Amino acid sequence: MPRTTRSMTEGSIPRHLLRYSIPAVLGDLFQVTYNTVDSVIVGQYAGAGALAAVGVASPLMSIAMFFIIGMGIGASVLMSEFYGAGDGRSLRREFATTLAMGAAFSAVIALGLYILAEPLLRLVRTPAAILPDTALYLRIVALGMIVTSLYNILSAASRSIGDTLTPLICLVAGSLVNVGLDLWFVAGLGWGVSGAAWATVISQGCASLLCAALLRRNEPMLFASRKDFAVDGGLLKKTVKFSAPSAMQQAGIYVGKLLVQSAVNPLGVSAIAAFNAVNRIDDYALIPERDISGGETVLVAQNHGAGKPERMRGGLKAAMMLEVAYGLVISVAVFALAEPLMRLFVAEEDVVRLGVRYLRLMGFFYFMPGITNGLQGYMRAIGKLDLTMYVTYSQMFTRAIFTYILIGSLGLDAVPLACVAGWLLMMVWEIGLMVKWKREGKLYAR
Repeated sequence: MPRTTRSMTEGSIPRHLLRYSIPAVLGDLFQVTYNTVDSVIVGQYAGAGALAAVGVASPLMSIAMFFIIGMGIGASVLMSEFYGAGDGRSLRREFATTLAMGAAFSAVIALGLYILAEPLLRLVRTPAAILPDTALYLRIVALGMIVTSLYNILSAASRSIGDTLTPLICLVAGSLVNVGLDLWFVAGLGWGVSGAAWATVISQGCASLLCAALLRRNEPMLFASRKDFAVDGGLLKKTVKFSAPSAMQQAGIYVGKLLVQSAVNPLGVSAIAAFNAVNRIDDYALIPERDISGGETVLVAQNHGAGKPERMRGGLKAAMMLEVAYGLVISVAVFALAEPLMRLFVAEEDVVRLGVRYLRLMGFFYFMPGITNGLQGYMRAIGKLDLTMYVTYSQMFTRAIFTYILIGSLGLDAVPLACVAGWLLMMVWEIGLMVKWKREGKLYAR
């Protein structure tokens, strides 16, 4: 297998962004599709109770997972800078430090979830009938939190050096293993939710081992010197400073979704079903915007480390053009295809009608998160991760507050309008910050 890493400090900036983003988009689309297939297997072979148990446990697991993913995002900015600067020693030390930090944090999170599984599930009002199965699933998956953390940090390290193909290969391989083990453990052996949980843990372990092997083979710079592969106290402090805001931001996004979901629930079954369907469509629609932003972060951070402000400026410009172009295309597509998209998920006319109204309102505004993602991608690259967290939290709470205020009179239509209010606040704040930094001469400074 040829080397898949790519320095973004030379060559065509748009080509680098596309080469980075396309495998990342494919991987995320595969992940969303795989999650749907996984739910089908559990529901078909273990029953509605098992499916409900997995569904109730998922938000708690997602918050923990998004926290770990956020840690990787923060650390990857530092790794990108060291890679762009050609500083192999610091890159290896940062890689080792991040692995150690990730293992420690994931162990703490895993222990907390294992011990507090039932109290947390009672806190979110889990029905008594599925509480034992839900707690069992949560505890087993918590046991595998360290290998899950390892996979996410290895993937973040791979992306920081311009390689999105290796994480894609590992994701596909791990997902296929997961589906195979689901069929064996759940359908074949009848292990129910415990089978689904063990399939998740084992498949994550396989993906981690594969990712480590491919990185060691294809990017020797990460493993060139054993004496450099050590935890560095100074880098640990800097990594925590970069990672903590990003981790809080990623976890907070999911908390915001739960707040909106709690506002929608009193509207009844049809509204809940429509909201869940449009959320899945949103997941597909917004993936490319997030991955273009991820590519921008790596490109700008590498050039920040290399001391090339002109390429940083070019990266911002190219990423914003891609984000806006994609946002306009997906806005038109979702508006035009709202009804057939809804009918992929549900057949009930009331649910379809509510979902179509939601999507057509949202279809006017999908370019807005593209702009905010593009601006945040640049802000992360220059180390402003605390500000991206504050801006995201302001968007999240604005969305939740407007949803609660408007939902009584507008019903489900309140949610897309609340999203627009949050995105508008986000855009104004981020653009204001960028203008301020440019005037102060800090926008492209190393």
